[in-house]
Amino acid sequence: MRLKAISPMVATVLLIAFTIGVGALVSIFATSLTTSSTGIASNQSDALTMASNQSLGLSKCAGAWINVYRVTNNTIFYSNPNGQTITGLVAVYSDGKQSATILDQSLTVGESNSTDISNGTGSASGSTVYTGITPTGATGNTSVTLRGLCQSTVVVEGKCKSGQVCWEA
Repeated sequence: MRLKAISPMVATVLLIAFTIGVGALVSIFATSLTTSSTGIASNQSDALTMASNQSLGLSKCAGAWINVYRVTNNTIFYSNPNGQTITGLVAVYSDGKQSATILDQSLTVGESNSTDISNGTGSASGSTVYTGITPTGATGNTSVTLRGLCQSTVVVEGKCKSGQVCWEA
């Protein structure tokens, strides 16, 4: 009895099919290993970030801002639409000067307030502060930014610029 060998062409086709099959298995294994490793690292990173933010009080201040809804030459109208009290309020004009009249004021949750800035006097950080939006000798200011602190660490602000609906100065 004589054994016959398979033809070279069939052997080549079988060898190519075997190679493709092994390559597919290795590819599936590598993909699942990479995906699970990336997921574990991502979950650990998210957990660390959240723990860090909570220890600093940042998660409670996410999206916090001050609503500056009206500015006249002598008065700033503002509110706190957030869930946290904002402390240390300071009004800063477009030329960098500060208003002396609302320094260190607090704004509780949901509170609206207005501040007369026409009669403030004093200084902040050694520089003269303004009274009113365009006091005597000042060039016309074009914006007012109200800044404060959420959770005593996160700076939040609101701004009103010339040309916006809130600007009446």
